[in-house]
Amino acid sequence: EDHLVTLLGEYLESERVRLNTLETFRQYVLSGKSYTDPERYISYPTNQFNVIHRFAADWNNLKGWMDSRNQDMVSAYDSYESHFPNQDDVKGAIRAIHRLQDIYKIKASQFARGDPVEQESGTSELLGQPFNVKALYVFTKNAYENQDWNKCSAWAQQAFHLMQDTGEYLPDHSMWFDVADHFSFCLYKAGNVEEAMEITDTMLLHYPTHERLLSNKAYFQETIQASLKERPAFEKRSVVTDPTLDMHEIGGPEDVEITFVPKKYPGADQVVLDEKTIEDEIEDKKYVGWSTRVKKYRKLCKEAPPLSPQMAQQVHQLQCYIKQDTPRSILQPIKVEVAWPSPRILIFHDFMSDEEADFLMSLALPMLNRATVHNKETGKLENAEYRVSKTAWLDMDLPADKNKVVRRVNRRMEDATELSHDYAELQQVNNYGIGGQYEPHYDMATKEEKAFTEHDGGNRVATLLFYMGNTDAGGATVFVDAGARLAPQKNSAVFWYNLLPNGNPDLLTRHAGCPVLAGTKWVMNKWFHVNDQVFTRPCDLDENRREKPAKLYNGQYTV
Repeated sequence: EDHLVTLLGEYLESERVRLNTLETFRQYVLSGKSYTDPERYISYPTNQFNVIHRFAADWNNLKGWMDSRNQDMVSAYDSYESHFPNQDDVKGAIRAIHRLQDIYKIKASQFARGDPVEQESGTSELLGQPFNVKALYVFTKNAYENQDWNKCSAWAQQAFHLMQDTGEYLPDHSMWFDVADHFSFCLYKAGNVEEAMEITDTMLLHYPTHERLLSNKAYFQETIQASLKERPAFEKRSVVTDPTLDMHEIGGPEDVEITFVPKKYPGADQVVLDEKTIEDEIEDKKYVGWSTRVKKYRKLCKEAPPLSPQMAQQVHQLQCYIKQDTPRSILQPIKVEVAWPSPRILIFHDFMSDEEADFLMSLALPMLNRATVHNKETGKLENAEYRVSKTAWLDMDLPADKNKVVRRVNRRMEDATELSHDYAELQQVNNYGIGGQYEPHYDMATKEEKAFTEHDGGNRVATLLFYMGNTDAGGATVFVDAGARLAPQKNSAVFWYNLLPNGNPDLLTRHAGCPVLAGTKWVMNKWFHVNDQVFTRPCDLDENRREKPAKLYNGQYTV
C-alpha cells in the first residue's frame, strides 16, 4: 500500500503540472483576446505571429496532454487541424517581421512589447499582444541560423530579460539555458566579447562545472586582455541588468540621398537612350547601383523625403481637375489629381464605391493563391521572396450578376485612361498581409524577357492600380528612381504610362509596394497593352518627348 500511495502522489503531482500547463496556456490565449474588433486585432503584426505560432506549435503540443482524457476536445481539435497554420507559415511570418525591422527600422524591443507601429504612426495606442519567451526564442534561433548576430543578440536580449522579469523559466530550466547560451554566443559573434562573458559568468553561477562554459570564459578572458592593450578605457555596460542596451540590430538611417529628376510639365523631355542601354539598365547588367536602389526603396517606404527646391516648385504647380469628356463621365465625373510630374502619375479619387470594392474582394477571396513572377531566363512563373502577396485573376466568364460589376469598372477605366480595353489583361486582385511587399520592379517587359510573348497585345503600355482599402501603417507605393511616394487611399486608382510615346520603356517607372506594417492591403491591377492604342495614344514624332502635352478640356488638363 505504501508503494501505491507513493505512486498515487507522483501521479497527482504530474496531473497538477499538466493542469497548470493547460491553465497557463489558456490564460495566455485569453489575455490576447480582450478586443472588440477581431479583424483589426488580427491585422496587427505581433498578434498575427502569436496566432500563427500558437496553432503551429502550442496547440499541437497540447494535444498530447489531452489525448484520451477529453474526447470532445480531441474531436474538435481534429476537425479544425487541417485549417491550422504550419511551420512554413511560422517561417514566413518570421521573415516578414525581420523585413519590417529592416525597412521601418523597428527594434526587437518594440516587437517584444507589442508596439512596433508606435514609431511609425506617432501614436502610443497599444494594439499588439507582447511576445512571450517562446516566441522571442524562435526569432533568436532564426537570426542565429541566418548568422545575423546583431539581430540574434537583440531578440535573445528580450527573451533573457523577460525570463528575469516574469520568472517563467528559472535557471534550472532548459529554456533558460538555451536562451542564455544563444545570447552569449551571438554577443560574441557580434563583437561584444565583454558582454558575452558577462552572460557566461551568469550561466556559470548555476552551472559551475559546465565544461563548454568554462572553456568559453577562458577564451573570452584572453580576447579581452588582448584588446585592452589596443583601446582606451571606457564605461562598462551591463547586459545582464540593463534590458535597453542597443544591440544595433537595425543600423542607422539609409546612407543614400533621394535624387529627383525635375522635368518640364506637361510635355517633359527625356534624353534619348539607345536600345542596348535601355536593356542593360532594366536588367542591371552594367548598373552597379542595385544596393543603392534598395536603400532608396527602404528610405521611401519609411517616409517621403524632402523635395529639392526645383522639384518642390513643380510639385506645387500640379493640379486637380474634373474629367467629363465621355457620356458616362458627364453623369459620373472623374476626379483627377496630377500627383507627380515625371513620370506623370495621376490619381483618380473616389474611383470605386465601397460596395464595388467589397464585392470585388469577396469575389477574389476564394481564388487567392501565392503571387508568382516571371523568371527572366525561362519565362516561367515562380514564387519569389521579393514579391510576397496572394493574387487572383477575375475571369470574365462569371455569372451575369457578378460579371456586370467587373464590366462596369472596366468601362470606367476606359473613360479615365482613354485607353482601349480590348488587349488589356484581366483584373488582378492582390492581398498583402503581414510584411507583404513587392520590391522594385518594372511592369513592362524588356526585349530579352520572354514575358508577354504569347500575349497578342504586345507590351504593357500603362498600369492602373486600385487601392481597395486603407492600411493602418506601411504599404505605400514608391517610385525609387523618381522619388515619388503614394500612400494607399481607399477607392482611389493610380495611373501611369510604362512606355514612352516612342515605344521605349520609361526608366523612371521602376516602382515597389512597401511592406504592410499593420492592417491588410488590397489592391487591383489593370495592365493595358500597346496594341490597339494607335488612336488612343499614337506614337510621337518627337522621340525625345517623355509625354505628349496634355490636351485641354474646359480649361483644365486631361489625360
